[in-house]
Amino acid sequence: MTLRNFWFSLFLPLGLSAGLASAQTPAATTFPSEGKSVTIERFDPKGSDAHPAVMLIHGGGGIQVDSRMTGLIDTLTGAGYIAFVPHYFEGTGGNWAHSANRDQLIAYIRTLNDAARFIAEQPGVQKDGIGLIGFSLGGYVGLALAEEENSHPPPQASPAIKAVIEVYGAMPEFAADRMTTMPPVLILHGQDDTVVPVSNASDLEKLLQKKSVTYEIKIYPHQGHGFEGDAVADANQRIAAFLKAHLP
Repeated sequence: MTLRNFWFSLFLPLGLSAGLASAQTPAATTFPSEGKSVTIERFDPKGSDAHPAVMLIHGGGGIQVDSRMTGLIDTLTGAGYIAFVPHYFEGTGGNWAHSANRDQLIAYIRTLNDAARFIAEQPGVQKDGIGLIGFSLGGYVGLALAEEENSHPPPQASPAIKAVIEVYGAMPEFAADRMTTMPPVLILHGQDDTVVPVSNASDLEKLLQKKSVTYEIKIYPHQGHGFEGDAVADANQRIAAFLKAHLP
């Protein structure tokens, strides 16, 4: 898929159909990024001990409360993780950029770098690393963020990224071209995805094999861009198990 077609398709109003469900009311605050205040939501597990943190990166549909019906956040908090959801579009003015400009993608990465540093400083968060879960556009951005942190660290130190889960996304070409290593990666994709074709998952798998990166992959038959039915619960459990293995 070309960058132009990818960029257009990921701004379809898809929401987070495999993603941000929770019965909890999140605690919301802001963090600074490039002179702007960016909203970030926090969902906590039970207990007063320090917990590892996971950053969830939404797709082109943005933050849509009505789509939070699939249980992932409750799965994460039930497994002992603090889930953070940054509204990262706010870091670039709050609007979606229907553009093929690579600089826009990099601007999102800058905002999420700031989000990662903010998360690591929060009370109750374990300081030895975080996990990333990205959906669609968020999968692209999350993979690129992890690639940068591991292959080309930014000037300001960020918390170590211990695991990356990408859900019906892919690695941007510029990040793939310069990648030297990555943290462990979980790839979840639908066989019938017509927005980000499943060939992107195969390409990412080949890249990770070439670079000797630890990874797991699950391709769901009869699933498109956004999982439904039994695939949702299966994906949630695979995510929790992958994090337990790499972000205990």
